[in-house]
Amino acid sequence: MRTIEYVIRRLFLMIFVLLGVSLIVFYLTHGVPSAWDPVTAYINPKMTASQIQAIRIQHGFNQPLYLQYFYWLRDLLQGNWGHAGNEASGLPVTFVFSERFPYTVELSVAATIITVGVGIPLGIISALKNNKLPDHVSRIIALTGYSTPAYWFGFVLQLLFFYYFAVWGLPSLPSHGAISETLGGAVPRVTGVPIVDGLLGGNLTYAWDAFLHVILPAITLAFISLGYLARIVRASMLEVLRQDYIILARSKGLRERVVIYRHALRNALIPAATLTGLFLAGLLGGAIITEYVFSWPGVGQLSLSAVFAGDANFVAYYTLVTALIIIVANLIVDVLYIYLDPRIKY
Repeated sequence: MRTIEYVIRRLFLMIFVLLGVSLIVFYLTHGVPSAWDPVTAYINPKMTASQIQAIRIQHGFNQPLYLQYFYWLRDLLQGNWGHAGNEASGLPVTFVFSERFPYTVELSVAATIITVGVGIPLGIISALKNNKLPDHVSRIIALTGYSTPAYWFGFVLQLLFFYYFAVWGLPSLPSHGAISETLGGAVPRVTGVPIVDGLLGGNLTYAWDAFLHVILPAITLAFISLGYLARIVRASMLEVLRQDYIILARSKGLRERVVIYRHALRNALIPAATLTGLFLAGLLGGAIITEYVFSWPGVGQLSLSAVFAGDANFVAYYTLVTALIIIVANLIVDVLYIYLDPRIKY
């Protein structure tokens, strides 16, 4: 029951956090001098001057800035975010975001799976083989990941697995996009995630093509973060392995596998769960650089073009959704602690 009360309390506090974020976002997108009139996101070229003035009054653009915020907040709660002003100009911001967001979800989940699938085992092996060859290899991988810019690593993967593999006559991986142009529209859009839609539509060729497209950008994102995860798991495992209850378990004659995976790993995963949750939340907000390098049609790439185009509405929507994702991810991680370590109480 206490856990439920804690979740309810956190959800209530979330409202005030989002209000604070909305104030900052509104001021930066509407209060800072700009060459773009905010009313342009709500009008079209066919409107008359009187119609434009009516929209200006309706949304409070003729009011002082502090009053405009309340008009803007009202529109926000009603789902009226205006129209996108970048490459998707003329379409509602909410529609444009929802069309692109599934691609970002696919890329984020794929990168997280690689990060967890490689980072956690790498950290465990590094801890069990402390100061031995596997530990040194893990350290090199981690340090390389820390210091490698995402755009550079992405270009290297494209050069090797797309260009050079094709030159050498080897099967190459796609270097851009989420699906081949020849397969576009081959399956009905159900979830918006190409791999899932291909499987649901029974088109394995489409699903396989989407899978091939996500490999390089997912590896690019995962390589940067799996080093962090591996080092955190290593440090946590080393600390747990020194605890009295681990020494007691070994003194009872339990198999080393049982000691590691049943007694030590569960407690060692608490810091890893925090990092993984925040990593996934950050990616769901849009991996801007990686999406740009691989021409991935997600919200990250679109947000970058929105900044260049002065599209305040899309930038505001993107920022608030990202903030909401991060807040919810923090809550989920905090609740997950209870199941990883029953000693934690809220």
